[in-house]
This record gives sequence, structure tokens and C-alpha cells, in this order.
Amino acid sequence: MKKVKRVTSFALALLVAGSISINSANVQAKGAILGTGVASSAKQTELTGATIVAYAKKLTGIPYKSGGTTKAGFDCSGFTKYVYSQFDITLPRTAKDQTSKGTVVSKANLRVGDLVFFGAAISHVGMYVGDGMFIHSPKPGSSVKIAELKYMPNYNTARRII
Repeated sequence: MKKVKRVTSFALALLVAGSISINSANVQAKGAILGTGVASSAKQTELTGATIVAYAKKLTGIPYKSGGTTKAGFDCSGFTKYVYSQFDITLPRTAKDQTSKGTVVSKANLRVGDLVFFGAAISHVGMYVGDGMFIHSPKPGSSVKIAELKYMPNYNTARRII
């Protein structure tokens, strides 16, 4: 009976949400409640920036690979695209194109999970993890790691995806 009530409540919430026009983010998620992105986890969790960052941190140490979009190796935008795809959120392939998604966020208002972009012509992207830190796949010869945002040159902009 509890399952029927939850399904009914969820369906009602979707119906109400469908009748409200929200135009802030140009990104689609497949539902309001999503799993953690780990197939073996039966626990359902609300999708938050912290949930996404927790998953991204599990990829620390995966090597940089030019054009990489899988756990075999990532470039910067391949990393952010891959992480968000684990939560059924589709991002474009390149860092520059990823700036077309979400809502613009000032550096002073960054939240965990926001994408941070670098370069005058947007040539790099990472994900804010909080406390002035971000996670990214930096360059050839390196791997996915957490670094201090203040030491990253050419900060350009940020986007809130969720």
C-alpha cells in the first residue's frame, strides 16, 4: 500500500510540475528522484550537487585522455559530461558548448556541483566541490583530481545545472 501511495504522490507531483513553466535551466533530468548513479545501489536519493560531486570524487585518479569520455580516460569536458550523464543529465561534448546549459552563477555564489569554466575562449571545465575547491581532469600526464580554484588561472564563468 505504501508503494501505491508513493507512486500516486510522485505522479501527482509530476502532474503539478508539468503545469508550471520553469525556464531557468536548459537541461533535462528523467525524474525528480534519482539513484546515486551506482547500479548496485537500491537506495533512492534526491538529486543534489552534493550527490553529483560524491560520484565525481569516486573517479579521482582516472588518467587524462584527450577526447576521453569514459572511465578509461577523460578530458575535462568528457569528465563533466560523463558524471552528469550518470544522473540522466545530458551535457554537450565541449567545455565551450557546456556553457550554453544551466544558469549563470557568479563566482561568489558557487554551490557544490556547479560547473566552473576557464579561458578567455572557454578551454577548460571542472566541477565545484565546495570550500574553494574543484574537481577536474586537468591535462595530459595527469589524472582526475581536486584542486584549489584560486590557483587555476583564467577563471571565466560558472553554470548551475541542477
